[in-house]
Amino acid sequence: MKNSLLLLAAIIAAVLCGCAATSLEQTWKAPDYQRGPVQKIAVLVIEERALQRSILENAFAAELQSQGQAMLTTFNLLTLPEIKADKQAATRKLREAGADTILIIRLADQITRDRQVEVTPDRFSPAYSSYGMSDWYGFYLGTGMGTVWGDLRQEVYLDSSLHDLETGKRLWSGVTKTVLKEGSDRIEEIKPLTTKVVKAMRKDGLIR
Repeated sequence: MKNSLLLLAAIIAAVLCGCAATSLEQTWKAPDYQRGPVQKIAVLVIEERALQRSILENAFAAELQSQGQAMLTTFNLLTLPEIKADKQAATRKLREAGADTILIIRLADQITRDRQVEVTPDRFSPAYSSYGMSDWYGFYLGTGMGTVWGDLRQEVYLDSSLHDLETGKRLWSGVTKTVLKEGSDRIEEIKPLTTKVVKAMRKDGLIR
């Protein structure tokens, strides 16, 4: 019984822990890029919800600033419809603010999996054998007596691409994968995300 209770506790912890993890899946750098660290980065998150956009842009900006990189956020300068309506005007406004490059963060893909698991006593202890039911019908009736647990898992892929504002050319890009389980605190996962992206940009010589 003690072992059964320990196993039950472990399963509950696994379901309710709300773990999240972010990994850098791949990076790319323009093969002809040789100019060294950029001067000032404008951070643009493609997110229609204003609050979410500002939170993410501020997080990336703070991470860049912590590395000594000059930056600015764009949510307080331009709306997404304004950028879409007039590329040249948007570019001009960003250049006037001192930016020579723009880091665009967008959702590349999102996969959601919802798994339902039925838990019955025989799952916890080898001493039980399907409630002692030996025939198929007894087993069938027994399967409806357990507890059903859900396991929701999301895989969020973000593309972070750095572009030159003068030429429009892409200089660098990285794809991150964040795994969110049920109960995950998405705010807490922002820091690992920004850290991995900025660290990779610095390693490739794009920022200071």
